[in-house]
Amino acid sequence: MKYITSALLTVAFISTQAFSEPSNKTRFIPLLKSQLGHYEVTSTNSGLCVNSNLSLTDSSDASAGFKLGEQIVFGPLHNGTQTIKKPNFCFITSTLKYKSDGLENGLRMSRCENLANEKTISQKIEFFANNTLKYTLSDPSVECMFKKVDESK
Repeated sequence: MKYITSALLTVAFISTQAFSEPSNKTRFIPLLKSQLGHYEVTSTNSGLCVNSNLSLTDSSDASAGFKLGEQIVFGPLHNGTQTIKKPNFCFITSTLKYKSDGLENGLRMSRCENLANEKTISQKIEFFANNTLKYTLSDPSVECMFKKVDESK
């Protein structure tokens, strides 16, 4: 009986490894690359959203992040949560949640000299089937819709 159980566990482990899907980041990068291009604003409640290019911050490394124009930036793509130290901050924690249609980025920033200055914001980008995307920011409250421009015309 021990041998049968051992054999079944071995087969289950090998099957799991053979058919395991790539990480969410690995699935997100091809989606992102398929959406790159020029977008025009169709609706917005903020001057933050302007006609812009959706592009990688480093064309040779998609994990370096991406931006929509110069104001909307999603930093390095990592798995889960990452905390870094930056000048004038005690720490900045970035949390990425990859979705089948986009990405949510939570940022928690803390200044060591005054913990009352701690701030948490989130930004999200969603891609839709009709070549549109939606960008939202929690603080200040921003919501924008963009339509991809057909560059073949």
